[in-house]
Amino acid sequence: MNINILAHAEQEFIDTVDYYNNQCSGLGYEFAAEVTNTLERISAFPNA
Repeated sequence: MNINILAHAEQEFIDTVDYYNNQCSGLGYEFAAEVTNTLERISAFPNA
């Protein structure tokens, strides 16, 4: 299953990662990893 992310949502995600990294070094990257893991789980188990 492919998950399509709208361009606006992708930019908001990038902005959020930057914001969190500015709040606490590396926090944005941790957030991005969690979002990526969640999207992978949704793709692997779309009916869950």
